[in-house]
Amino acid sequence: MFVAHVDHGLRLHSRIPFPFNILGSRYEYLVMRVLGKMTDADWLYRNRVTKWFVDRLANRVVLPLIHGEVLDPDEVEHMLRRLEEEGHAMALGTCECRHGCGLFEENQVNGRDPNRTCVMIGDWGKGHLYIYPRQYRHTSADELADLARFWHDRGRILTAWGCRDMHGFLISYCHCHPSYCVPLRNQRKRGNPVFRPGYNFARVEPSACIGPNRCRWNCVERCFFEAIRVSEGKAVVDPEKCHGCGQCYLHCPEGAVSKVRREGHLLSYCPPDLVGYNKMGSYLRSSIGNTGSYLRSSTNL
Repeated sequence: MFVAHVDHGLRLHSRIPFPFNILGSRYEYLVMRVLGKMTDADWLYRNRVTKWFVDRLANRVVLPLIHGEVLDPDEVEHMLRRLEEEGHAMALGTCECRHGCGLFEENQVNGRDPNRTCVMIGDWGKGHLYIYPRQYRHTSADELADLARFWHDRGRILTAWGCRDMHGFLISYCHCHPSYCVPLRNQRKRGNPVFRPGYNFARVEPSACIGPNRCRWNCVERCFFEAIRVSEGKAVVDPEKCHGCGQCYLHCPEGAVSKVRREGHLLSYCPPDLVGYNKMGSYLRSSIGNTGSYLRSSTNL
């Protein structure tokens, strides 16, 4: 049975058959290489026949098999602490997109390696530790939560990944930017819905917004999903396009942007309790990040 991380609770399981795990871990970067070349091959999309074939391949094969879900740093921290509490391996290592496309950076950023931004979870993490012992290492929820906020502050979005749209099938999460992330570049360049919107969308208070052109944190430029536009000098968010990445509502220096919960919205790989919400959509703890407090039980869910 090809199943990983079913029902996020105190009995979370990880059961990826060893041969599938090893093969997937070993050749994931090659898949990213092929998808990256197809994404950037403009000639494929100029010809009607090849465009039809590539679109069918993306929407009938790739996307039903695997897609991403967008989270913000608060949600990622809840997820990491929950997974650590339940004893699941978390392995930090080289970004598979960078590995596949050869897009490595030479210089560190404040002592952080910009190439090591993929986190493999559970059996998938064990597979990468087995195949790539020099590129992946065991890590903690504290380190990863700090890393998530560090890269999010520098314009990267946080995405969780799973397989076949199965509930709870969470295998990894990444820190993504279109300069190297193949799936994000594909959605922006080719319009394929690779990412599912997160639990929230952004809302701008016009009276508090000074306008992206005057703001030191230009939310229009930082929105990779093109959900923010300028109207009468103010930022306006399209909730249908907004993916809830938090690049605007967590960083707006004027406090003009807030997050709003999507009613009735559920993600496949990251159920509400895993990322810190109860069934009514409220956070399970009152403060996040600086205090380090964490709900240690899910008995009230």
